[in-house]
Amino acid sequence: MAAAATTTSVLLLCVAAFLAVAAHGKPALYKTGDLVTNSCANFRAYDWSPHLTRKLCESTLRSHKQSTAAKSKRDLALVAMDLLQSAAAKVDGVLRNHSDSGHHSKGTALALQYCRLDYAAVARTIPMCRAMVQEYKPVSPPNSGDNNDGDYYDCIARLGNAAANCWGYVLVDDDLAKVVSKEVAEVFQRATLVRAMTEVMLGSNVDGSH
Repeated sequence: MAAAATTTSVLLLCVAAFLAVAAHGKPALYKTGDLVTNSCANFRAYDWSPHLTRKLCESTLRSHKQSTAAKSKRDLALVAMDLLQSAAAKVDGVLRNHSDSGHHSKGTALALQYCRLDYAAVARTIPMCRAMVQEYKPVSPPNSGDNNDGDYYDCIARLGNAAANCWGYVLVDDDLAKVVSKEVAEVFQRATLVRAMTEVMLGSNVDGSH
């Protein structure tokens, strides 16, 4: 009973954190280098863990070959979505293999099922978010409400919630933590990267760069 309460508390904290955009205000826009460097220098500083640092933002984006061909912040948001999709698919495969590897406790078996459902939700949602981002054309000043920014936030929140849910289950399950703790944390970080690059995209018309 206590373990169940702990799991619920962790999940609620993870999801609430992702939804709340716990940030230290919006940073002033500034330019320091190429598109990747500039974009990673100007995203919000989120309070939740595992943290997405500017250095990690840059290295993760640059790990995808399409980042070198990106011409806009919208392109980087799409790159971030590709990175999340590939990471979630890879971890889902590990979870499937671990599920088939032998006997697990009831709690671990349920966590495996829930995590796989969460990553299935990521796989279903990414094409929706991707289509929205591909069609993005800023028509008004940022935060005016005329760009339908809320639609983008709703979509990326679904991705973040699913990634946070699985991360919460793994945090309180020693069996799973030994197998996929690092990988599940990476999926959550990449969901945060999607949010960061989408936010940068939505605010990109501040400096005239789309």
